[in-house]
Amino acid sequence: MTARPKPPHMRIVRSAGALVWRLRPEANPIAGTSLPAQRQDIEVLIVHRPRYDDWSWPKGKREPGEAIPATAVREVEEETGVPIRLGAPLTVQRYRLGSGVTKEVYYWVGFPDVPAETLRARPLAPPAPSKEIDKCQWVGARKAMRLLTRRGDRRLLEELLTRLADHTLVTRTVAVLRHAKATKRSHWEGGEMTRPLSRRGSSQVLRLIPALSALGINQIITSPWRRCVATVAPYATLSGTPLKTEASFTEDAYREDPVQMRAVIRGILSESQLDAPAAPLAICVHRPTIPGIIGELAPLTPNHLGRLLPQADPYLKTAGMLLVHIADYPEPRVVDLEVFRLDP
Repeated sequence: MTARPKPPHMRIVRSAGALVWRLRPEANPIAGTSLPAQRQDIEVLIVHRPRYDDWSWPKGKREPGEAIPATAVREVEEETGVPIRLGAPLTVQRYRLGSGVTKEVYYWVGFPDVPAETLRARPLAPPAPSKEIDKCQWVGARKAMRLLTRRGDRRLLEELLTRLADHTLVTRTVAVLRHAKATKRSHWEGGEMTRPLSRRGSSQVLRLIPALSALGINQIITSPWRRCVATVAPYATLSGTPLKTEASFTEDAYREDPVQMRAVIRGILSESQLDAPAAPLAICVHRPTIPGIIGELAPLTPNHLGRLLPQADPYLKTAGMLLVHIADYPEPRVVDLEVFRLDP
């Protein structure tokens, strides 16, 4: 995720939102795909704030303990009534509010095609009061550029349109998830495959649910070992998302034959679907298997993003996610990476 240089230490207020877009009814997508061919093919969702008499992107402040992706989808739905899922990240906006306060606003590309399963895992989003948001409109890119008040918002629109031109606006998300904190080996008398989550791990799982929903996850593949299944089962149960176990994802299987797991990962990364929105997928694995996944990601990742691939043990913290955003046209390639950590 690209960000402006960080200012000297000061209090930071974090907000999040999204640039939500959809194909216009009269659009002519690229042949054989559902991808927009030019900027005239899309329209974006903007809101009007009567207090400031300005047009902007839907966004708002993070609530205490809330994962920042969950903030983005909640705020968009509150201000527009449109449920969304998040795609690739956009540039973080950072500016001074005064009195030593800096505001950071995290933005993602937003898609209104939300799987029904993921909505079951979200709390209801009450509409924003009319004194905060009194209008929301779907408008073409040219009109949005005229209406948007802040220069930073117009720059974000330019970034979105650049993605369209580069064929990186439509992406599918693969979330590589390390299981939540498990009971220590020294405190467990059973076998490794039955070692459960710790109390801290159970807490992490509850906080993962809104983050997985924000990404629109509606496919899950996990190691069959207890601590991995327990990490993703609550979300799967709450949302109704199918949960598939994969024997090659276990520590023992990877140690004995890493080629088999890497082949499964390679198939997931290369499985493109251009004629319909791709289903966001989460895979839940163990720390020792993560280098094999990174090894399969590396050939699809350009040099400027390669530095974001975890390189050192433990690669990901417990319940941490590497979010891989893949564009499939004209061929599968990684276009963005995010490392998501649960906030303390």
